[in-house]
Amino acid sequence: MNKPLVSIIIASYNAEKYIIETLESCINQTYKNIEIIIADDCSVDNSIELIEEWLILKKESHPQIVCNLVQSRQNGGIPANLNNALPLVAGEWIKCLGSDDILLPDAITEFVKRLNEYPNTNNNVGAVFTYFETFGINVVKSNRYPQAWTRDVCMLEPSWFKKQLAMLHFNNIAPCAFINKRYFFEFNKSYRLLEDLPVWLDLIEKDFNTLFFDYTTVRYRLHDSQITSSSNHTVNNILLDDLRLLNKYRLANGYFFAYLHHKFNIYCSSKRTSFYRYLKAINPFNLFIQMYEKIKK
Repeated sequence: MNKPLVSIIIASYNAEKYIIETLESCINQTYKNIEIIIADDCSVDNSIELIEEWLILKKESHPQIVCNLVQSRQNGGIPANLNNALPLVAGEWIKCLGSDDILLPDAITEFVKRLNEYPNTNNNVGAVFTYFETFGINVVKSNRYPQAWTRDVCMLEPSWFKKQLAMLHFNNIAPCAFINKRYFFEFNKSYRLLEDLPVWLDLIEKDFNTLFFDYTTVRYRLHDSQITSSSNHTVNNILLDDLRLLNKYRLANGYFFAYLHHKFNIYCSSKRTSFYRYLKAINPFNLFIQMYEKIKK
């Protein structure tokens, strides 16, 4: 069985509360042919001290696993921070993880097992997706992503049809993705927060294969202090700017219906009132997606 080196990149920013739990979940994988790279985006809390102490301890307890820390010179956002780690990547596959999430113990073992069982995975496969599940102190019921539309689009062969569907709707699924280093160069630094969706759409646009493996790799923590929290209006404004920039990509590549659909959704989201939330909800294509999810659930 082929046992490729898998590079785990952890994007860290002010993560002192959770970073050690995340790091432990990575180094204690049942699959041992891994390396861990922590990319810190100028944390101002105690994250760096905790990470450095952890690295010293693991050099003795896990000498066979290479662990590195790379620090940004200035806060540049998630894509730029992840790019800082790429020169250190030696693996054939890259697994990115947030510094407050948990990588399940058999996540990489199962990935490699299924990769070896799947025919022609070395043939133009740009990314492989799995499930991730939400959790947190205030999470009463865990949700599992990606939803049906994205799963089904993932498994389509490269085609004009697949591109159209992906441009219309594709979940942000960074926590559950494995990226093939052979076909990947860097995250787009034009974005501040949106590191994942531009990559998936670009891979699909360039006719790379994408796959979905039916198992869960990550527990995705929900909490009020995370950078994507809905209560953080400053961050949400930055995210809306990222989504507008991504929509320009759709327009530039001739996906006019998808462009208009997302332009309407982004406009409604920017208003942050119940009227515009309702208006967005009754967008015919949004209703179609909801119906599709219910049928396929």
